[in-house]
Amino acid sequence: MRTTLDLDPRVLAAARGRVQAGSSPSVGAAVSELALAGIDLRMDVTFSHGLLLAPPVEGHVITSDMVEDALADD
Repeated sequence: MRTTLDLDPRVLAAARGRVQAGSSPSVGAAVSELALAGIDLRMDVTFSHGLLLAPPVEGHVITSDMVEDALADD
């Protein structure tokens, strides 16, 4: 689909860099890839009560006792 966009110069430079590196066939394709990557990142982000939650790490659990111990150390 054709459209006209006003791009931040950094976005255009990143897109052109992808084309020069051979990872994208065109600037338009590169901009689409960068935008989709940003969408994918946003979908992995979780908020709770206005706070950004870190993604879970397999096998690593932080318990209430661990938090209380850390707070007591301060």
